[in-house]
Amino acid sequence: MTVAQIAANTTVLAGAAVLAYLGFQFFQKKKKEIIPWNWEEVGSLSHLYIYPLKSGHRMEVTRAECTEVGLKQTEEDEKVLQLRDRGLVVYAERNNEFRTARTYPQLMQIDISVHDEKHLAIDAPTMRTLYVKIPNNTDNKEIKIKLHKGEECYSIDCGDEAALWFSRYILEKDTGLRLGYHDGSQRRDITKTHNKYLEFYKNLTNSSIGLYSDLTSLLLVNQTSVNDLKQRISNTTISANNFRPNLVVDGLDLKPYTEDTWEWIKIGDVVLRNVKDCTRCTMTTIDPDTSIRDKNREPLATLEKYRMSNGPDALPVMGINLEVRKTGIIKVGDKVLVSKK
Repeated sequence: MTVAQIAANTTVLAGAAVLAYLGFQFFQKKKKEIIPWNWEEVGSLSHLYIYPLKSGHRMEVTRAECTEVGLKQTEEDEKVLQLRDRGLVVYAERNNEFRTARTYPQLMQIDISVHDEKHLAIDAPTMRTLYVKIPNNTDNKEIKIKLHKGEECYSIDCGDEAALWFSRYILEKDTGLRLGYHDGSQRRDITKTHNKYLEFYKNLTNSSIGLYSDLTSLLLVNQTSVNDLKQRISNTTISANNFRPNLVVDGLDLKPYTEDTWEWIKIGDVVLRNVKDCTRCTMTTIDPDTSIRDKNREPLATLEKYRMSNGPDALPVMGINLEVRKTGIIKVGDKVLVSKK
């Protein structure tokens, strides 16, 4: 065999090895995407929450439709109009930047309900009920609201009457804030603003993202993790509601923080994918029913001592962010099945 033939054979073998490696990596990635067959029961769904307004008061429901962008009321519970999780957001008039209870804790006192097939009812302490007609892109102004890290999110403005109501309630002024509505017609794109998350959390994609949620479509909290945290804190009352979850899981044999190891979750016919630990901020220190901040920064201060994220943000964690891989109806009391990492 000539030197040239040996060199050619070596090149072919090297190429084959590269192709084999790439094929193996592709197979491993596809394998990770396949919904598992084997499941382990860990508990049941104890609570189910929808937050119609980002940073607004929670709505507890016994069942919900799990869509790709988050929870939605079922037609059985609300026939004329179904509220979606975080489908409304308050934003600043001067720059279109979103506003939350981190800055305005009183947002947590706002309740949203269905008035009729075309209108929402919005209530807050000391304020008259505001009836907002569901906006559309024909009669109302389309805008881009700036969310975290400057991400621009398609929205429809809810009009001047809603702007006046929110400005008076939050700012005690006639102007300054407006209300945005997401009709679900356009999905968010985080590829330009959240690169460090996408690089670190390999399962996180645009398909994971909710309407106006901070990031993903769903947030799950383990009740036993909350119970463990409560035992570490004195003189402060906290609950799972401090963490504003959509799903709360509980069970007699459920261990604290075991949710960190859940790769896949199955509830009824719905299949969910764990895409990221849920990093925590000062929102957790605000009482979800009174809007009063905890003077000792609890439970955040205690979480910072033992539950820090290994990800790009140096923040404490509680709960897991989920992507909806198979839609359907979920109900309180449903068994929760998992496939671990």
